[in-house]
Amino acid sequence: MKDRRKVRAGLAAVAALCAVAAASGTSLADGAAGARAYDTRGTRISGADTDSGAPTLAAGRTYADSLGPGEKRYYGVTLDTKSAAYVSAVAAPRPGADVTSYRDGVKVTLESPDGGICGTAAPKIETTGVAYPLADYASRQIDSGPASCHQAGRYVVTVERQDGSPDPERWPVELRAMVEPPVKGGATGAAPEGSWSTLSPKPPDGTPWPKRGGRGFTDAPTLGSGVWKDEITPGETRFYRVPVDWGQRLAAAAELSADGKDQSTRPLGRALAMHAYNPARGLAKRGIPAAQDGESPRTQVSTAPVAYGNRYANTGSTVRAMSFSGGYFLAVTLNPPQVAPHLNGPVPVVLRVRVMGDARGGPSYDKDPVEAGFGLTAADRKVAKRHPDAVDDDRMASPGSGAGDSKTAALRVVGYAGIGTGTALVLGLGVWTLTARRRAGAQRYGAPPGW
Repeated sequence: MKDRRKVRAGLAAVAALCAVAAASGTSLADGAAGARAYDTRGTRISGADTDSGAPTLAAGRTYADSLGPGEKRYYGVTLDTKSAAYVSAVAAPRPGADVTSYRDGVKVTLESPDGGICGTAAPKIETTGVAYPLADYASRQIDSGPASCHQAGRYVVTVERQDGSPDPERWPVELRAMVEPPVKGGATGAAPEGSWSTLSPKPPDGTPWPKRGGRGFTDAPTLGSGVWKDEITPGETRFYRVPVDWGQRLAAAAELSADGKDQSTRPLGRALAMHAYNPARGLAKRGIPAAQDGESPRTQVSTAPVAYGNRYANTGSTVRAMSFSGGYFLAVTLNPPQVAPHLNGPVPVVLRVRVMGDARGGPSYDKDPVEAGFGLTAADRKVAKRHPDAVDDDRMASPGSGAGDSKTAALRVVGYAGIGTGTALVLGLGVWTLTARRRAGAQRYGAPPGW
């Protein structure tokens, strides 16, 4: 009770400082200032202006290019008559760039040697003013689609920037071609009957365990079911990789970390965005807001179970994307317009991950799918089974459960509520947090409990 009185007194003092700062009109944050951009990796390449002389994308390799407003670039990829193929593009506008909802985006298309459209995708910005990496693929399936797309030869890949905003900057683009080995004996049949529930399962509970997300697909850390904690700067997107086997489905929720939940969190209801991608970087599911009134902002995704036959489903791209086992990705974005000027600097975010269902046997490929970027390795399966209380080599700090952490989290709620802005808030939070950390540092932290 004594500690609670101290926390309330501290909050009242910080609130008073906030009021002074707000009255002076001082601003804490400037949109996405300080946010780290997407880490574009791969061999440098320059797409051609036409299909003549377009550079070739080799299967299994990653390439880096860029696109200016309205620009369209051409590439080539050589395919056989037996393998499914996926060519992905990740376009990464600068955090804080001036983008317009559903008008800014990219379009990736895969054309057969005689000009037939085999597949196309056009991811777009979903919220005006929120610049984040856009990713999806165009694919070629052997047992479906135009007959011209089943032949062997050189296919044409085009990536076009569709813009409707005044952002003049070139967008970095990451390209990757993946060829899925054919299945022995041919296709495995139509999409399986859907007996799984479309309702999102309850996220796991437990003490969050620190995990630093990657700045792109290539450096995303692998994690299994559990409760994880990261810090994300407004405007930044963090990536995480989750092993999902045949017959399993992925569910995840991301939420702003807070030790107290009240109506003051409502202005930040869409502060978080989350997207799930399959191993070939195809969009599998968009997150939906899931917080009730008075709860901390939260978004969640829930996918269909992984099945080879999903690729033939006519129920939508979100089911077709769940067509192979492997490392699925979660991309979590903190939206600057929702949090500035309420929050400044890294913000604690909790990621709750659950991989559901028993792993089943999958199709028999005529080559090792892992070498092509699909399927799971022994290390993936080990991570999937490992409880998050195992020691992490890349942990940022051990999670605490003492009074010091409660005080720090309580002060962060003040920031979420947007009580005020200004340097006084920085000073107030800094002094209080430093005191909390010193006290917390004197404790011996334990591993997070099970769930």
